[in-house]
Amino acid sequence: MPESLLSLVELTATVASGPDRPETLDKALAIVARELQVSRVALFVRGDAEGTFVLRASRGLAPEAPRSLCHPRPFEELTGLVDGEEARDRHGLVLLCPIQRRDRPLALLGLGPRQIDREYGDSERAFLRGVFGCLATAVASGATREELRRLSLQRARDLVQLRDLLDVGRELTLSADEAAVHERLATVVMGHFVVSRCAVYRLAEDGLSLAHARGLRRGSESAPLSAEAARATLEGLEAPRPVAEVPEGALRTLLLDARLSLAVPLAARERSLGLLAIGERSSGTPFTDEDLGFAQALARQAVTALENLRLHKVREEKQQQDRELQVAREIQEKLFPSPAPQVPGFELAAVSRPCREVGGDLYDWIPLDGGRLALVVADVSGKGTPASLLMASVHASARALAGTAPPEQVVARLNRFLFASTQTNRYVTCFYAELDPASRRLWYVNAGHVPPFQLGKDGSLNRLAVGGPALGLFDETAAEFEAHETTFESGELLVMVSDGVTEAMSNDGGEFGDERLAEVLRQAAGRPAAQVLQAVVSAVEEWRADARPNDDLTTLVLRAV
Repeated sequence: MPESLLSLVELTATVASGPDRPETLDKALAIVARELQVSRVALFVRGDAEGTFVLRASRGLAPEAPRSLCHPRPFEELTGLVDGEEARDRHGLVLLCPIQRRDRPLALLGLGPRQIDREYGDSERAFLRGVFGCLATAVASGATREELRRLSLQRARDLVQLRDLLDVGRELTLSADEAAVHERLATVVMGHFVVSRCAVYRLAEDGLSLAHARGLRRGSESAPLSAEAARATLEGLEAPRPVAEVPEGALRTLLLDARLSLAVPLAARERSLGLLAIGERSSGTPFTDEDLGFAQALARQAVTALENLRLHKVREEKQQQDRELQVAREIQEKLFPSPAPQVPGFELAAVSRPCREVGGDLYDWIPLDGGRLALVVADVSGKGTPASLLMASVHASARALAGTAPPEQVVARLNRFLFASTQTNRYVTCFYAELDPASRRLWYVNAGHVPPFQLGKDGSLNRLAVGGPALGLFDETAAEFEAHETTFESGELLVMVSDGVTEAMSNDGGEFGDERLAEVLRQAAGRPAAQVLQAVVSAVEEWRADARPNDDLTTLVLRAV
């Protein structure tokens, strides 16, 4: 058997014993050097950069020889000094041989000068082709094992980061307030990235402010940046970015002055909450793509915690408002008189239903001297809490003034009080009347209210419209009020309503209207007051169907018996 073939057998056995171990490659190169009688031999494996090869094993190379080799040109099967100057002058090599698999370069085998004065013949070339096959297997196996190790390490790092993110997310979720979230976020950033400074900036209506800082030098702890200037930059910041790449402007200047190098946006549903800014690493190494991914995931955890806190605060405020409105509704319900008084010769029934938690409608019956009774139905402009507060004031004033003077003077005094104590866009429509049950006479003043319906036994309809303007619009010099008198016969009705009855809207936008209400009253004539009241309410609800109420509904029925 030729000696070169024995050397190949020996080389194959050596590589097979452990292709990815350094001592294996060292023995393999020793066999190559011995067979080809060269003074030095080196194996360069492909590096990360294109055309760059990194020294993996060598024999006879000088200690100061570089650890890499550049070979950007196309490979040939057996090349001479393609990159001759670098290979010869820096490594002492005179021949570079490509080691390939499936036309893909894996490594370069460099050979030094031969110790004999003879060119490479056919036998040496055949031996080299065998060497290429053996070393290709060794290099590929080593590369595969190295990749597996890299992936294993990467997986381990990913698992550690995932565990850290889960732990941080749990801690952030349990944070009691935003300050605790900011502090925990800064602590994790400094520990994970090993940096000496970081800052959390929050964006609000009044501008970008520093919410938490670690390691910032004095003078950079304030953030005099308007909301518009900050928002214009933050809206274009969708992922972590070096501060040097942040668009030019006040925000980048602010971060650079604070010696911060990485900007991580804090955003929720395309709404910017602020910015996490991180300083340089203590080691001086740049942030990798893996670091940027971790920083973005960490920022998302913090944003989730901040949004949960905000929503929790909103829920608490809503619950507090609901509790307060419930108390207000209970108080308002107690302002309405109940039960109806026993009035000789008359029946009374009334109801008021707010379209919101509390309303601005009012009805009341107030006992007066001599067995007389004051009747009040009023409607405050607006809805909800503001209207209910004004309604309570009108209720108290009406109770205090009722019966102290003729009806027109009582209403004039109410107007004077409201004009002096309310805003110009607030007013009250009011129907005020005083009933003398003995004579069945009613003196009334209608101050801009829906004219009540007086229905005779014969079905005739009379509207009580005499009075004056709504209360609170004009001062006493411009507002004049007139009282009028009407009488009742047995079986006659007087129905006082707010515009929540006549202007009730159906699903298609139609109003209930005066004519429809008059027809309901004619059909209910002769029934007790409570049944007349129920007929009105039922008719309005049937008309409205499932449409949402657009105003408070108030009805007071007075029936002569």
